[in-house]
Amino acid sequence: MFPLVLTLAAVATVGAIPDVTVVPKENTCSNWPFYRQTSSVAGPWSLFADSTGTDMDGNKATYITMSDTSVASGWVGITPQAGAAVPQVQCQAFGSAEMLAMNVDGQYQPLSVSEHIYHEYDGLALVQTVARGAPIEPHWHYYANGTRQDGTFLGWDNFTTWAYRLDQQSSMYRIRLLTDSAQTLDDGEFAGFVRAGDPSLPD
Repeated sequence: MFPLVLTLAAVATVGAIPDVTVVPKENTCSNWPFYRQTSSVAGPWSLFADSTGTDMDGNKATYITMSDTSVASGWVGITPQAGAAVPQVQCQAFGSAEMLAMNVDGQYQPLSVSEHIYHEYDGLALVQTVARGAPIEPHWHYYANGTRQDGTFLGWDNFTTWAYRLDQQSSMYRIRLLTDSAQTLDDGEFAGFVRAGDPSLPD
């Protein structure tokens, strides 16, 4: 069972996400951090929580195996502990598509956003989906004064706000992309961004 004290602490310190203008970038590996032209690969690095207004910021993403393998082999969640060992992520080519991929048991598996609308999996970041979902695309954020927010952010179709909620079974924070401006947070959720790279670096 996940410690109740940590759960309450995260909820108690929730703040509003920054007011930013989202600018989508072309979905190519060259628009993700640490792109290497010689291999056409960006990374490897981590995915991590950002701008949640909680002590979760900087905590990294990991992989949780799914029992329903007809949907995907797993989903991406954020660890509740800072500094936890997590699988690496990079952008690479899968056929003609350039996609984010997570290292699962020594092999990089593609990531996508679930398109199971009106389903418990809606908006989740999935690993190795059976039916291909929406691509996870790079985005930049700009404040009202024109200053760019540090980092490259995960999203799709100009949406980069993710809903975080503790999954009691895995003790990880489940993240789902809010892909409609009319969507609201469910009970127990708080909003934030998901960023690619290294939490100790500006980009």
